[in-house]
Amino acid sequence: MAINFASPVTDHAGAPSCGQLRELDEEIIELLRRRRALVRELPAPAGPRGVDPSFAEAVRDTIARYHEELGGGSELVARAILVLCDPGDRA
Repeated sequence: MAINFASPVTDHAGAPSCGQLRELDEEIIELLRRRRALVRELPAPAGPRGVDPSFAEAVRDTIARYHEELGGGSELVARAILVLCDPGDRA
């Protein structure tokens, strides 16, 4: 699947359609698949994440970045992505 970053939904003539939303969902799913694959190539965590200061900092940075870019409610998205793409999840 080719992901086209150059043509956001707003470039389409007229109002957005359900088909365009489905296309965006497919792109998001593919990006998350790629992110998960990259994260799984990282070394597995040595211990519990709750006591890992570098992980805690990465979580704070990711959540702050999503909030800056997407605004309110994005913390939930960032946390969901962090859980989905946890390097300790090898299933």
